[in-house]
Amino acid sequence: MTEATGDERDPAKQCRRFRHLTETTASALPLASSRVLVRVELNDLPGRVELSDLLDRVDINQLLERVDIDRVLDRADMDKLMARIDINQALDRVDMDKLMARVDINEIAGRIDIEALVANTDLGALMASSSSTLATETVDRGRSHAVSMDDTIARWASRLRRHHAGRADSPELPDAQAEP
Repeated sequence: MTEATGDERDPAKQCRRFRHLTETTASALPLASSRVLVRVELNDLPGRVELSDLLDRVDINQLLERVDIDRVLDRADMDKLMARIDINQALDRVDMDKLMARVDINEIAGRIDIEALVANTDLGALMASSSSTLATETVDRGRSHAVSMDDTIARWASRLRRHHAGRADSPELPDAQAEP
């Protein structure tokens, strides 16, 4: 081992020497960093970076906290967004039992203005329509029964003709004049 000289043991000299080294390094650092950046081709950088590793380091919740969602929604074209939504698919995801459990039928019925409903309803036309519908249905049922009865009579007549056609004609009665 070599013995340290007197200059190496002096703390003041060591401090000056350390300061000189840090100043020299600090002044050389910007120059060295610019040389490194010149040597790195920025277009090659994405090919060298493993994106999945980078994304694993990203805290998405922290990122979303920085997003002003109202500003994003103000910029969104709601008509375009709604045109992209398949309403049938959205309705398929709705739990109808839960939805109906939240509906208050009494509140809905309470909102109906019965007096306005009756005032705007033409009861005479409604009664005439109901009466004519009832009369039409009665006539249709009568016709249906008549057709059914006609079919039944036609079947009986057909049966009677078949049975009658298989029999011999009625025997002839002897002529009263031919007998003595």
